[in-house]
Amino acid sequence: MISKGMNNHIIGVMGKKGSGKTVFVQESLKNMKRYIVVDTLHEYNGAIFYNWIDIVCFIDEVRDIDFNIIYRPLNDEDREEFFELINVINNYTLVVEEIDFYCDSHNMHPELDHLTRYGRHYNRSLIWITRNPFEVNRFLTRQSDVLVTFKQTEPRDLDYFKKYNFNKEIETLKEYEYAFWGDEQIVTNVLNKKIA
Repeated sequence: MISKGMNNHIIGVMGKKGSGKTVFVQESLKNMKRYIVVDTLHEYNGAIFYNWIDIVCFIDEVRDIDFNIIYRPLNDEDREEFFELINVINNYTLVVEEIDFYCDSHNMHPELDHLTRYGRHYNRSLIWITRNPFEVNRFLTRQSDVLVTFKQTEPRDLDYFKKYNFNKEIETLKEYEYAFWGDEQIVTNVLNKKIA
């Protein structure tokens, strides 16, 4: 069953190692009712699952009840099978740490591509996170409603960001400070962040 009050959002969070990306997303998730985090780096707390079959069984039990699932794949094969599941569930947010495991500048995982193209029809949202924005598939960045970045220093990334009108200068961001580009209502209502 799809909730009529929910909308589809695609949000990218970018920054160097230790810049604050994960904490930023963790704080935003406190306001979300149905999400699955692909937690390859073991940085999230919640109902932890190690294989996709257990996730299917759990979601089948809870049906339309809220869920907060942390998925920690044990191997590449299990991760691949999980991605076949992401377009079966409706009315939830998928959070993918290290999105560059699943897409690069030339290729994108087919199920991730499907979610990006058609998720709005099923209230499937996506928050993707990366250290390397220049290497993320441009289709994904073009489809994103909001981009959040912490301080960037890589020349290719800085050159790419010139195409966007962030609310702050990226090169001058302080430690743990971030800048936004995109739909301000998503920033305030979905991410629950104030725009400075």
